[in-house]
Amino acid sequence: MMPTWSGAAVGTGLAALVAGTAWRAGSLSRGGAVAALVTGSIAMSAGRPWGLFLVIWFVSASLASRMGRRTKEAATGDVVAKGGQRDATQVLANGGVFALCALWSFLDHGTVPAVAGASALVAAGADTLATETGTLWRGRPWSLRTRGPVPTGTSGAVSLPGTFGMVGGALLLAFVASVCGLIGRADIALVALSGVVGAVADTVIGAFWQARRWCPQCERETEQALHRCGVATHPWRGVAWLTNDAVNLACTIIGALFALGVRIVV
Repeated sequence: MMPTWSGAAVGTGLAALVAGTAWRAGSLSRGGAVAALVTGSIAMSAGRPWGLFLVIWFVSASLASRMGRRTKEAATGDVVAKGGQRDATQVLANGGVFALCALWSFLDHGTVPAVAGASALVAAGADTLATETGTLWRGRPWSLRTRGPVPTGTSGAVSLPGTFGMVGGALLLAFVASVCGLIGRADIALVALSGVVGAVADTVIGAFWQARRWCPQCERETEQALHRCGVATHPWRGVAWLTNDAVNLACTIIGALFALGVRIVV
């Protein structure tokens, strides 16, 4: 059953309010606000549990990004390609699968679309919290590819604080999804596990296949096309089109598919 016109209108209005507030607060770029409006409208039109969980997820992710921002920017400013303000591509990479599952729920009122959608968003959240907590750590993360320490902010690297942030974030977000009424208590463990699987897959893909560039001036690896030093970088290794946003999208897809696979088998 499709949502009513009145329900869709209310959902769009609420999504516009949240996206506009986030844009004014600097959490979203102008394009990011538009993308958030689209995904938020779909989620909120699918029902209050969908919209509420998305809003709580976004607020928690934004707060985590703002926590110690100056420290994190100082540590990762010459490595990561994007800062704390989310653009349209980042919004869709993290929330696109969740929005598609919300659309799916218009046709299937069972628990499967909700479990898949929640798993996708929990995977994105677990990955975000792993990155944010790991970046605040003063030590150097450990690369899965080189099996040694690498600069903070390097994709495909892990740290103990980041791992705790990932697992703890997945459990907390899965519990929140249940409190919001999106999933039942019996699905909390599955959604949390699916979120961890998606986040771990993100790390593995980031370590071995994500595109990397090289700055000839600084003689170091980066994700930036124009390095912070002002020198243009050139492709170095990895799959050219597999950017950090593409890896984040894969994280949510894998999280959702893992949950669906378990549901089918069990």
